[in-house]
Amino acid sequence: MDASRQAASPTPRSTRGRACVQGTLTLLLASSLGACGGGGGDGSNPEDWLYPLTVDTDVAVVDLDGDGRQDVLTLEQLATSETDRKGRLLYYRQTDTGAFAAPIVTVVGTYPWRFAIADLDGDGAPDIVIIDAGTDSAWLLWQDAVQRGRFEPPLQLATDIHGYDPVIADLNGDGAPDIALPGLGSPPALATVRILYQDPLHAGNFLPAVDLSMPGNTAHVAAGDLNRDGRSDLAASVLTSGGGSTAPTILLGYRPQLADGSLGPFTSPASHTGLNVARLSVADYDGDGAQDLFAYLTPYSVQYTATLTVVLQDAAPGAFLGASNTPLEDVRGIDDAAFADLNRDGRPDAAVAGFFPTGSPSRVESRANLFTQSGGGLFAPTTVHEMPVAVARIAAGDLNGDGATDLVGFAGADGCVVMLQSATTPGVFSPPHALR
Repeated sequence: MDASRQAASPTPRSTRGRACVQGTLTLLLASSLGACGGGGGDGSNPEDWLYPLTVDTDVAVVDLDGDGRQDVLTLEQLATSETDRKGRLLYYRQTDTGAFAAPIVTVVGTYPWRFAIADLDGDGAPDIVIIDAGTDSAWLLWQDAVQRGRFEPPLQLATDIHGYDPVIADLNGDGAPDIALPGLGSPPALATVRILYQDPLHAGNFLPAVDLSMPGNTAHVAAGDLNRDGRSDLAASVLTSGGGSTAPTILLGYRPQLADGSLGPFTSPASHTGLNVARLSVADYDGDGAQDLFAYLTPYSVQYTATLTVVLQDAAPGAFLGASNTPLEDVRGIDDAAFADLNRDGRPDAAVAGFFPTGSPSRVESRANLFTQSGGGLFAPTTVHEMPVAVARIAAGDLNGDGATDLVGFAGADGCVVMLQSATTPGVFSPPHALR
């Protein structure tokens, strides 16, 4: 390791050291979910009953320790009072096939929202970038290459970051992974995506940040080859109007990586009004070898309907067909979605999960809704799984090494539940059960 390497914003590595809707709903339902304890204060504060409170924000399936088995990472905020709020990364190591150890906890930020996971410095150990809505910051956790699953103290990469999803990808074609951090501008004309290009000659060092102008506020970014030239392009969802009390209008599009390593002008093949992007990804929907845009969109208000959206790349590289939208008007539980092959046909499907109040007196129910491809960028519902806890985040991966994609749902203080895909019957999943 080069002791001189440094982060883009001024802290050297050698020191080593908003999603308000979800949070509000969790607060309202906390007593029903069992996530809020039963108090713990002395009763002098009328809100003592709320705490401790866990807000689940992200979950991922990844082989963190390099042993060939997939592990589970979760991200959450733990609040023990109005002023005591800590972000927590929980690492569940798979110790044997389908068996997981008690989580290792790393404290980072105050309200971490989403993470990106990749080996940034080439030491074989995946590192983690986290966007923290509580401090409007981006944090980098270097994984210890010797003590896998252990991380160095969080390094603040950047401040004044107001987006949600970071991305790690080689965005200038020099062979070294870079970091893109979405941002929101005021006014929107100041909106940027902040790029931290890695120094290809000094692994783990980042060059001074580059602010890439965007046509509007950018909350989500992703990366993939969207014009078939072999280079990673920067996909983004861009808010061009609305917000606050006005229904938003968003663009789905990308900035292509050019031959000189720069990112070209933003081009948008699709737009939506009244919807907010919750997940953005790049994948080959139809198996034609061309990467397509995927988005999961949640409604701005009850007038609108959650949507699974695919923007298919056309036969001409970099040209796209119009958006194919699968409305989810009859789906209960729409907090999150994951795109993955759920029936072993080699094409990505979708799992949508979330919780919702029902009945009187009110109680909480939760569901995972599975959708498979029906062609033309559309999805068809297949099965609905009732969840035993209030799952708000969902991810996909092979959790038992049988070659089939499984699902893991994260329910904050209630932990994780898994649904294993049958080894013999593609598309059939076991009833949800606790991760450990």
